[in-house]
Amino acid sequence: MKIGKAVLSQHHNLTGKVIVSAMLMLALAACGEKKASSGSTQVVANVDGQEITIHQVNNELAKTGGTQVTKQLLDGLVARQLLVNAAKKDKLDTDPAVLADMERSRNLVLAQSYVSSKLKAPTRPSEQEVEDLYRKNPDWFAQRRQYEFAQLIIAGTNLTPELNALMEQPGKRLEDVVAWLDSHRIQYARQQVLKTSADLPPQMNSSLKNMERGALFVVIEGPTAILTSLQDAKSAPVTLALATPQIQQYLVSQKQNQASEQLVERLKKDAKIEYSEQAKSFKDLGATPVSTGEGVKDDESGKNEAISRGVTGFK
Repeated sequence: MKIGKAVLSQHHNLTGKVIVSAMLMLALAACGEKKASSGSTQVVANVDGQEITIHQVNNELAKTGGTQVTKQLLDGLVARQLLVNAAKKDKLDTDPAVLADMERSRNLVLAQSYVSSKLKAPTRPSEQEVEDLYRKNPDWFAQRRQYEFAQLIIAGTNLTPELNALMEQPGKRLEDVVAWLDSHRIQYARQQVLKTSADLPPQMNSSLKNMERGALFVVIEGPTAILTSLQDAKSAPVTLALATPQIQQYLVSQKQNQASEQLVERLKKDAKIEYSEQAKSFKDLGATPVSTGEGVKDDESGKNEAISRGVTGFK
């Protein structure tokens, strides 16, 4: 509600002041009543004084892809608010690590919103595009294979030349490696892993095609070394008809990533970016290498992944 300027006479008589004051009080009271009345229709729950509004409910419904507001959805918001209230009571909202995560989430939402507002939805891939991708990547589809691995996970610092030599020695099996680790009191964790050739880089696929069951090799992932044994390998082809939805989704994502990269490149041209001396020493600044034990991604794919992660967060 707008309140106009009161025009008073030069005499400023007492009656005029009383009337103006009364009018102001009535106007403010009316605004307050209107706000309270409006607010009361929007609030659907109150959790220890913290209101949950219909706008929050509708937003949650949109984010979860639902079509109808349910009691379960509202109960979920109430449970979340209870946890938020408890976190604030424990002063977690002032914890530096929590504040950093909140800032990251805020920045991701802003970045995603900006990209969405500037980029058009990619066109639907044509049948020809789908068929081309299918034929050019046989390891992903027509000649897909499924591999079973047994693995021992150790700290990378424990991967000594002696252990490497044991892994490369002909005829050795994973249990021989287990015995060696036990004798040297090196801690490890066991795991069984199923992967397809679509999950693995081309270099590793090439090696696995000629590898015998029981053969050993090492995969480096960050600070860990994964001592791996090939347990089983079998054919698991995927037809074009079955692969089409997956290929369409992949091509749409690829187009979105390319458009995002072009958008960031345009922004870079108008921005002033300065790296510290420490940042300049980082290896492959701007790219995100992925350790596979068989090399890293090329510069172009690394750049695309860096752009994608900057916009959508780590997947």
